[in-house]
Amino acid sequence: MSRYPFIDFHTHSEWNGPEILEVVSLDGSKLKAAQFYTIGYHPWWLTDILNEDQLLLLKERYHKDNFCLGIGECGLDGLKDASVTIQETAFLQQIELANQLNAPVIIHCVRAFDRILQMKKNYGRTTWAIHGFVRNKILAKQVLDSGCYLSVAPSHQMTSTFSSTLEFIPLDRMFIETDSDFRADIKKRYELFSQLRKCSTYELQRVIFSNFAKFYSEKWKYQVGWKEQNS
Repeated sequence: MSRYPFIDFHTHSEWNGPEILEVVSLDGSKLKAAQFYTIGYHPWWLTDILNEDQLLLLKERYHKDNFCLGIGECGLDGLKDASVTIQETAFLQQIELANQLNAPVIIHCVRAFDRILQMKKNYGRTTWAIHGFVRNKILAKQVLDSGCYLSVAPSHQMTSTFSSTLEFIPLDRMFIETDSDFRADIKKRYELFSQLRKCSTYELQRVIFSNFAKFYSEKWKYQVGWKEQNS
């Protein structure tokens, strides 16, 4: 058994399998229990900009619960009904809160990369990760150059463009996730990535665990049991 867990960096459901550390993304309007989680307001569910109570909920959860690791997912989605103004305002509200809390941010981005990267440059003061990245390596480089991490979900049905991106991403700037797509569990996704990059699964677990501890350093320092087990 590896001493490093398989980290599912972004999911909406817990599998609770052995050797797996899952970070569940909770929407502020749909709270539920989870061991490790992030919390934010997803652009899919927005009907207006965020009010004081909604922002206070995020602030209190992050302050009071050491298992609340970051803010998100939040971001922009060019295919959803909420107006650009509502989406961008709510996103900026969460960016500013993350800056106040020194909290990392998990980003949802669909057809809005130019605007996301501009907002990162103008307003983002903490570390961000773009989850569910499936685009080409040219865009991947732009995202990485902005200081963001990339979280990916290798699968059996990958396009040649996405496979090329996975071969390009530096191991020390990435995570692997399921995003609750249960056609392949997190262990299988690690295996597929390891085969593509011709590295051992153990080495991949080690590197991603190191990335994870760095990305979530503000809260990870409190996870004594995990730190001792995997140091």
